[in-house]
Amino acid sequence: MFLVRAGSRNAFDEKRNSGAASRNMGAFCGQMADDPRFDGEPLITCSDNVTHHLHRVDAAVVQNIPTEMCEELLKRRMFESARIFDTWYCLIFDGTVQELCRKGFEDGGRSGGKGGYRYRYVLQCGILGPGNTLFPLMHEHVDMHNIEDEKEDCEIKAFYRLARRIKRKFPNMKFCVIGDALFCAATVADTCDEYKWKYVLTLKEGRQPGIWEEVLNLMPMCRENSLRVWSAQDQGNGLRDFRWVENLQLGRQTCTVVLSGEYIESEGTLYVYATNFFITKDRVLKIIPATGRERHHIEDYFNTGKNNGIGLGHVFCAESNASKNFFSLMQVAWILWTIICRGYLMRVFDWAARATEISLAQAVAEGMRSYNFPALLPQPGQIRFVT
Repeated sequence: MFLVRAGSRNAFDEKRNSGAASRNMGAFCGQMADDPRFDGEPLITCSDNVTHHLHRVDAAVVQNIPTEMCEELLKRRMFESARIFDTWYCLIFDGTVQELCRKGFEDGGRSGGKGGYRYRYVLQCGILGPGNTLFPLMHEHVDMHNIEDEKEDCEIKAFYRLARRIKRKFPNMKFCVIGDALFCAATVADTCDEYKWKYVLTLKEGRQPGIWEEVLNLMPMCRENSLRVWSAQDQGNGLRDFRWVENLQLGRQTCTVVLSGEYIESEGTLYVYATNFFITKDRVLKIIPATGRERHHIEDYFNTGKNNGIGLGHVFCAESNASKNFFSLMQVAWILWTIICRGYLMRVFDWAARATEISLAQAVAEGMRSYNFPALLPQPGQIRFVT
């Protein structure tokens, strides 16, 4: 359903057993017509049956599947080319609306949604991969409620829980946390310091007013902390100016604030980041473009999920536990699709490199229905990403 961008359960059910789809899916899964679970012909189960089973399974168990998939890819050293200084893996954090709650099924939802409806919210952590890819590593549902003080959950609290889970799963990995201005807070900085992680967090005026004022006051005294580069972020025509101020207090430790101005065709944009990386003229060009400027990948990921047939934001099931498990399976499908599409199809076939991903997914679905795969499927070959 998610892999072929069906978009909804009804759309998936309508064509799930049409043509050769069920036979081909059975070949992929090693379940042919003689499997005792079938009555002479393999069938793809309906989404109602899937929902029934997802309701019974603990969501905390299912949400570990994407993490275990990424762990296997880490063991295969697939993410090494995307590290900072060949050391720090980049983790991007951001939150999004998972779905609006249907009336009568508001359990775990937050207030303030459109039309007064409650909505389910999730904090996603993705790891930057090769070739400008993003893989969903872990996620945390923002649905905890403190009965004593009647306070709803928030992204900062969810970040603390999610970071603790990441540290427990990967105790010795070196990570760099990347987040928008919401995460530029003492809690996040202190957590990174405790776990010996690096961070590059977007800084906006008003989020940390004390630091912002210090930057404006100290910038004229730090003229030597500057670098000008005659190229844009994508190495095209443009100009980038970097300025930075050191030893500013954020949480228990100090940080450096980097101002990155980019000028392209007479239009200028200012990006500001707080980081605990040691910044020099030799290092700033390796850190900022590869971290803070890459935060858009998680926003692109959410946009694709919502607008390109995957179904992020669509209510696949009103019941809370099954809904969480559907979201986890969505992450599994994304990982598989990224490996298949970006690691093989777009690299090997010119026609695939020119096509959109949603058209490729629809072509895969149509091929599953229209063509009987051979009994012995060929090996796909090496999975590599163009970097």
